[in-house]
Amino acid sequence: MAKKRRLKPLVMKKYLLVVLLMLSSIAFSQSETYTLKNIDVNDELSQYGVVYVKDNIVYFSRYKVNSFGTVERNSGDQQIFTLYHGEMTEDGQIINAKEFVSSDRFVFNSSSAGFSVDGHYMYATTNEKKRGDVYKYDDKTRNLRMERGEYVEGKGYMKFKMLPFCDERYSYAHPSVSPDGQYLYFTSNIPQAKGPTDIFRVKILGNNKYGKIENLGAHLNSPRKEMFPYITEGNVLYFSSDRANGLGGLDIYRAEMGPNGKFGKPVLLSAPINSEADDMCYELLPDGKSGYLSSNREGGKGEDDIYYFTIDN
Repeated sequence: MAKKRRLKPLVMKKYLLVVLLMLSSIAFSQSETYTLKNIDVNDELSQYGVVYVKDNIVYFSRYKVNSFGTVERNSGDQQIFTLYHGEMTEDGQIINAKEFVSSDRFVFNSSSAGFSVDGHYMYATTNEKKRGDVYKYDDKTRNLRMERGEYVEGKGYMKFKMLPFCDERYSYAHPSVSPDGQYLYFTSNIPQAKGPTDIFRVKILGNNKYGKIENLGAHLNSPRKEMFPYITEGNVLYFSSDRANGLGGLDIYRAEMGPNGKFGKPVLLSAPINSEADDMCYELLPDGKSGYLSSNREGGKGEDDIYYFTIDN
C-alpha cells in the first residue's frame, strides 16, 4: 500500500497561512454591507474625488465652467478640470459648492487634492502653467505633477510650489496624506513602476522636504494601472486598479499593512462598491461608517458621479 504523503512542518505552516488569509478575505466581504446614494451635486458633467478636510468641509474635482455654464478648454481643445469645495450635510449631500480660487493663476487642470492632517497644506494634482512658467511641451503632452500650497488666514490656499521630487519627464498624481501625517501616497509612472502607473509613497520630513520614493511593491502593484490611493487610521490602503479578475474597468481594492510595514494581498471589494464600470476615489469619513466614492456606472447623471455610502454593519 502506498504511503500517505505528509506535509512537512514548514509547508504545513504556509498552507495554514494561505487558508487563514482566504478565510479572512471571505469574512471581510461578508461582514461589510454598503448602501450607496447618488448625491445632488452631480449633473451631466463629471464630478469625482471627494476628500474630507475638517469641520465638514470637502473638496472634489469637476470640469471648470465659465459664467455661461460652458466647460472651458485649453489651447489643445481639451476640457479643463478644477477643484471645488463645499459643505457636507449629515446625510452626505454637498452644499454651497464653489470653485476653488487661489492667488496662483491656474490655467490648466488642477484636481485630485490631498491635505495635511491639520489642513494647513493642500497637495494638488496639476498640469497647468502659471504666469511666468515656460514649458518645452505643448498642452496635450504636458505631464501631471503635484504641488503644495499653504493656507493663509483670510486668503485661503496659495503659494503653490511643485514638490521637489517631481521630474517633468514623468507624471505624479492623486496625493493622499496618511492619518499620522508621516507619509504622502501618490500615483506615478516613473521608471520604478511595474505597470503603466503604480502607487508610491514618500516620507514627509518637514519644510517641504521628503524622503526617498518607495514603490509599495509587486504584491500590491500589478502589471496594470493602480491609482487613487487612500489610507485609513488602521493602516488599510484603498485604491483603484484595472487588474485582471475584477468586475470591469477600474475596481476598488483594499490591502492591510502588516507589522513589518508591508501591505498584504489586495482584496477586491464586492458590489455595490464595485460595478462593471470605473469605480474609484474611495474615502472614509471620520466616523469610519460612511464615505464617498466616484463612478461612471450605469444609471448615473454625468460622465463621473460622486456617491455617498454608509456601512450598515
